[in-house]
Amino acid sequence: MKEKNVAVVTESGNNLGKEFAHILSENNYNVILAACSDSYATLSKENSSFYPFELVEIDFTSEKSLNDLETKINSSFGKLDLLINNAEIVNGFGHKIDQLNIDDLRRVYEINLFAIIRTIQTLKPLLLKSEYPNIINITSALGDVNMMKDEDFCYSCYGLTAYSTSKAALNMFTHLQCKEFQPSKINIHSFDPVVMKNCTYNSVTISNSVKNDFISLIKKDKS
Repeated sequence: MKEKNVAVVTESGNNLGKEFAHILSENNYNVILAACSDSYATLSKENSSFYPFELVEIDFTSEKSLNDLETKINSSFGKLDLLINNAEIVNGFGHKIDQLNIDDLRRVYEINLFAIIRTIQTLKPLLLKSEYPNIINITSALGDVNMMKDEDFCYSCYGLTAYSTSKAALNMFTHLQCKEFQPSKINIHSFDPVVMKNCTYNSVTISNSVKNDFISLIKKDKS
C-alpha cells in the first residue's frame, strides 16, 4: 500500500478548510485541520465520526500553539508534505477612510498575513523532511491590483481595505518565497478557489473545475 502523504490545512472562518480536507483525504493524504476560535467551535459541534481529518485547535497568534502543532505532527508522522494556508478573516466592508479602525485592520493582517508567515517558519523543518514538500497560500482576486483596477471586474468597487490589502501583501510574500525556495525542494503557490462566474462567491462549495485545478497543483512535483 502506498504511504499516505501528510497535510495541514488551516481554517479561521471561510469554511473552505473542510472542503480542502475532504479533497485531500480522497487523494491519499492524512489531514490535520487546524482551526481557530469560532471555526474550531463550529466544527467541534459537528459529527466528527464523518470527518476524514483530525481536527485540532490552534491560536495563530501564539508561538506556543504553533510549536505544539509542530510537535504533534513530528511525533505522529515525522514529516509534512503539504501546508494549505487557508485561514483568513474579513471585516470593515465598505468602510471609507474615516471609518477605518486600525485595530480591526491589524486583526485581519494578523490572520491573513502574519499567521501565514509564522506557520511557515514553524513548519518549514517538517516540510524539508518530505520528498516533495508543497505550500499553498489561499489568495483572492480582491488582492490582485490589476484586477481591482479593471472596472469590468465585478468586485472592483468593493471597499474591503483590510482584506484586499492583506491579500495583496500575501501575494507579494508568496512571490518572494517562491524565489527564496527555488534552490530548495519546497514548492510554494498561490491559489484562488473562488469562481467569479456571475459575480457569485462560492465560499463553501468548491466547483469541479476548481477541484481539478487544486488536485493538479497538489500532485505537481518541482520541475
